[in-house]
Amino acid sequence: MKGPVIGLDIGGSKLAAALIDPAGEIVAREQAVSPAGEGPEAMIVAVGALVNRLVATTSQWTRHPPVAVGVATAGVVDPREGVIRSAVDTIKGWAGVPLGRRLEGLTGLPVAVENDVNAMGLAETSRGAAHGARSALVVAVGTGIGGALMLDGQLWRGRTGSAGEIGHIPVDVGGGENALPCSCGRAGHLEAIAAGPGIAARYAALAGAGRACRLEEVARACSDGDEAAIGVVDHAGRVLGRALGGLSNVVDPEVIVLAGGVTELGRFFVDPLISALRAEALPGPAKVAVRVSKLGPDAGVVGAGIAALQVVPSSYRTTGSGS
Repeated sequence: MKGPVIGLDIGGSKLAAALIDPAGEIVAREQAVSPAGEGPEAMIVAVGALVNRLVATTSQWTRHPPVAVGVATAGVVDPREGVIRSAVDTIKGWAGVPLGRRLEGLTGLPVAVENDVNAMGLAETSRGAAHGARSALVVAVGTGIGGALMLDGQLWRGRTGSAGEIGHIPVDVGGGENALPCSCGRAGHLEAIAAGPGIAARYAALAGAGRACRLEEVARACSDGDEAAIGVVDHAGRVLGRALGGLSNVVDPEVIVLAGGVTELGRFFVDPLISALRAEALPGPAKVAVRVSKLGPDAGVVGAGIAALQVVPSSYRTTGSGS
């Protein structure tokens, strides 16, 4: 294959797109503000415009035009149909959108649609922190918490495509102060406690801030030695670590990769997480290698590009587009 592919990462705050060459290297980028609160039509128009903007610059990098588009997006995705089967309100009205078909109509290119954390899993096992591992659990901790389970180099999707939704594991079934509302509408889930918004909200309450806090403020407070911030982050890390210890007992992965913005809290979050994981897991799974993402914020677009390669027409694989 000679032509590049386009990888798209659709998020609640931004849209990222990258032109990816056949060797898997990013050669050009575009970015836009996400219209996540404006509904699916606004999102599709914005994404289509972003792709077409990147296509228009392709000739600066290669004489071969893009041959496919890959999309990484929040929600439970049916990759065969390119449809968002279910989604929380991070992107308004996203459930039920036939994203693949709509983008094919706007771009004239074949489109692959993949869950965003599954895309990270493809990227980290192909080119990142889990490269060479036969099995890996990739955990993304940001605005929400998601996971991707890679077994023998293949993404395990489960019966309904929901495999890896570890953020919705109940971790406070008895209620109490930690039974915070989750994005799915329930309470006491892992995501409500250990994802960025939960951490920031708990710190704001303890610090008496009287306003919403951002995760960056919590990180600065930890670095400044603020005991309340350190305690909140430590608690979140330990709750997630215990859950991952339990999952390690079930799956026994070779590698666990931690990704997402919350990992930028560094040792304040990662150290208690690893400690709790090893304490909870059985002796064998407790030895699992735990690594921080190698690809960082590029994991989504790179994984989307890998998904795009799977829908490239066979004619392109040998001759290249535009030959």
